[in-house]
Amino acid sequence: MKISNKITLVSMTICVLTSINSLSADEMTLSTLGCMLEPSKKVQVSSPVAGVIDKIKVKRGDYVKKNRILFQLKAGVEKELVELASVKAKFALRKAERNKELYDDDILTIHERDEIETELIMANTELRLKEQELKLRTVYSPINGVVVNRFFNKGEYVNVDPIIQVATLDPLHIDLLLPSKYFGQIAIDQQLMIKPESNQIESRVAKVVIVDPLIDPASGTFRVQLTMQNPGNTIPAGIRCSAQTMISAQE
Repeated sequence: MKISNKITLVSMTICVLTSINSLSADEMTLSTLGCMLEPSKKVQVSSPVAGVIDKIKVKRGDYVKKNRILFQLKAGVEKELVELASVKAKFALRKAERNKELYDDDILTIHERDEIETELIMANTELRLKEQELKLRTVYSPINGVVVNRFFNKGEYVNVDPIIQVATLDPLHIDLLLPSKYFGQIAIDQQLMIKPESNQIESRVAKVVIVDPLIDPASGTFRVQLTMQNPGNTIPAGIRCSAQTMISAQE
């Protein structure tokens, strides 16, 4: 009889603990209406000037660092214009140097001296302008990231349309759409556990960086953005996820 009572007591204890663990898990998971892993930056790179693509230095899937060359436009005319402007600038400089003694001896009139000095200034300005126009034919990556798309190929004419798309996958951003019942419970710098919807990817900690101060009256929701480190770009962007509070996880 005593043994039977003990078995019953143990069974009841196990049931209670199971209920508590189940409740903790429910409390830990946030009832999100939306949870998506997104690139922290996404840039569509265009050409600042119209022209024909001469070289594309990257392909889809390549990792690029900031300021790496992405593509170049044909620039034969621009190079020749730089060379011409350089010749003019050098000639203007030699002319000014040859007439320096005449400046010192006051043989040249003020008007003649002003003309020579102005020619030198204009020649140097034109050279810098042509050099800047030539630089516009080479386009660099504005961010560290991965090439996710190429819209044009060598030999095609481009104007204002995007040519290459680059996305930063480390860190990732997580956009949460939360019901209004959580408003005031989520704060900036708070840590949440993010679980991607893939059995092959483990949960990771993410930090809250933005909490919208307003609730959308139509849906009764507000948005929260988190940032999550992703070394080696091991977690892909574009997959759904779930969010859990860190407090319950520690318990």
